[in-house]
Amino acid sequence: TKLNKMLEDPDLSGIVVWRPHGRSWRIVNRDNFISKALPLYFQHSNFTSFVRLVNAWGFRRVTSGDDNDSYYHEVSDDKIF
Repeated sequence: TKLNKMLEDPDLSGIVVWRPHGRSWRIVNRDNFISKALPLYFQHSNFTSFVRLVNAWGFRRVTSGDDNDSYYHEVSDDKIF
């Protein structure tokens, strides 16, 4: 899928990455994410629309702890997205 391909793209490794444990992912550089990753994989640069989309897919933003500001899904261990 688009999201998984984006997360596995080595050219975006400083922009959006899987967390080391592989259960959530984080946008490291929001400005570059908006200008580079979104247009490449989602054909737009609207961050709010992207967040709405990943929320619809069942991802939730982690708001505390070591994974703060990452996105988690119960089945993301399988990286099916």
